[in-house]
Amino acid sequence: MCLTISIHADASERDDLSTAAHVASRFGLRVDVEHPSRWSWAESKPARAFITEEGSCACSMLADDADWNSETWALRPEVVEPLARALEALVQHGPRSLVLEALWAGDSPHTEVSLEADEIGSLVRGEGLGTKVRYVIKRRDNSGVQTDVDKPRG
Repeated sequence: MCLTISIHADASERDDLSTAAHVASRFGLRVDVEHPSRWSWAESKPARAFITEEGSCACSMLADDADWNSETWALRPEVVEPLARALEALVQHGPRSLVLEALWAGDSPHTEVSLEADEIGSLVRGEGLGTKVRYVIKRRDNSGVQTDVDKPRG
């Protein structure tokens, strides 16, 4: 079983997610976008990216005292800042619709939390990512009006 830190976006925004993942990877963690199969039905599946240290799962980012029964994930101190910066880059450079989850394999979120785009870094640096939380990112449009971001399905 493994920890997965995933970012979901609408299938139509896969290219934007890929561009943002390239920028986000500059902060010391891998941000890999899942590519759909060549079958036409797969093209409509939500775009997903995964944040890891080594390209497999995010378990290596956990502190020794991490517990999936805790409210938040205990991360190794040296990965907190790179994770915060990678997520900030994904929000800043990526699709307008983003959903973030940090879940243990087989778990599903119990809670959904709406965040403004500028809150994600502070969350990671402060209380940390919840163990069973889906974060729906809120962005401001060009006029400065806050809008809810549609959450991708899937």
